[in-house]
Amino acid sequence: MIDPSLYEGREQTLIKHFLFGKYLERFAIIVGSWADAITYVDGFSGPWNTRSSKLEDSSFAIALAELRKARDVLKRIKNKDLKLRCFFIEKDPTAYRKLEEFANLQRDVEIRTRNSELEGAVPEIGEFIRKGGRANFPFVFIDPKGWTGFALNTIKPILALRPCEVLINFQTGFIKRFVEMETVQDEFVALFGNEEFRDKVKGLKKDDREQAMLDEYVRNLRAAGDFGFVCAAAVPRPESEKTHFHLIYATRDPKGVEVFKDAEFKSLPVMLQAQAEAKKAKRVAKTGQMEMFASQDMHQPRYLEGLRIRQLALAETAVESAIRSQKRLTYDSAWAISLSHPLVWERDLKGWIQAWSEDWLKVDGLIGKERVPKRGKGHILKIREG
Repeated sequence: MIDPSLYEGREQTLIKHFLFGKYLERFAIIVGSWADAITYVDGFSGPWNTRSSKLEDSSFAIALAELRKARDVLKRIKNKDLKLRCFFIEKDPTAYRKLEEFANLQRDVEIRTRNSELEGAVPEIGEFIRKGGRANFPFVFIDPKGWTGFALNTIKPILALRPCEVLINFQTGFIKRFVEMETVQDEFVALFGNEEFRDKVKGLKKDDREQAMLDEYVRNLRAAGDFGFVCAAAVPRPESEKTHFHLIYATRDPKGVEVFKDAEFKSLPVMLQAQAEAKKAKRVAKTGQMEMFASQDMHQPRYLEGLRIRQLALAETAVESAIRSQKRLTYDSAWAISLSHPLVWERDLKGWIQAWSEDWLKVDGLIGKERVPKRGKGHILKIREG
């Protein structure tokens, strides 16, 4: 259980860790039910700005806690011994010493650490993962402070591993500010994997630039790892109505998308509360007066409401365009298109289909009492004739 008191002043990290932990909670149970081992790789381990003496508010400690819980569950219900393996990478010498001390205290998990940049450790990471055996599933977390140190073409050998899933912290707010600055163009070419992003963002402002950047990175990440599914969750700045970063998740299994989107949904109350607390603290610091109402009562979630409205419109347009251009689209494809957007869920897609069915859409493949399409059933969305 994450302790919110450890995150005062860094509420965006609370949201990130909550979503991250919720995902791993189910991921480890599902994957651990068939895999012999799970290998967790943390490419920018830190620790940074932790307040717990046991580093409980670090990503690697949260990951280990969730993995251990899953291992205990599988042992209890299946009498299965799931092996846990970790590779922690941190380039800062001071942070690395704390990381190494933590790792040396762990006795029930195989852990390797390295004091280097992620890019320089790519061959060693691949070797470590492969030594886990054929029934070993790697999960890679890339959580940088900025936009350097994980050049797409450099980390491609890790992304291309099968099986493999990856979660990347894409620092949207910073990237949006500097993406057209000439002095750092080489860094952004490395980040995106090519120069095409320049034409995609040129001349765009605010939300349009943010969306273009995100779309381009998602497209390139999907291609680099040959991932079937890539989706993103937006994390706001604590004290403002802007995006701080996106957590971009890539997988080859639709079940992973289902679990990630469920974790995103469960993180919404945490986002709202974190923003409310941050804004309350800012107001109190400015006025010097305590407030008689709870922070969540004073906070209007305009950022999330506006973002959801925007993403719903983008997702609906994308699905409708795909149906009209292709004449027929599998429900599974429509599901993947819509859920790739932040704050869009399957119930939204089904709502659009219901509305379209009253006008121009026909759903083929429904059998018996089936009234709505479902993933994995071969249902087809097509333009109604006549």
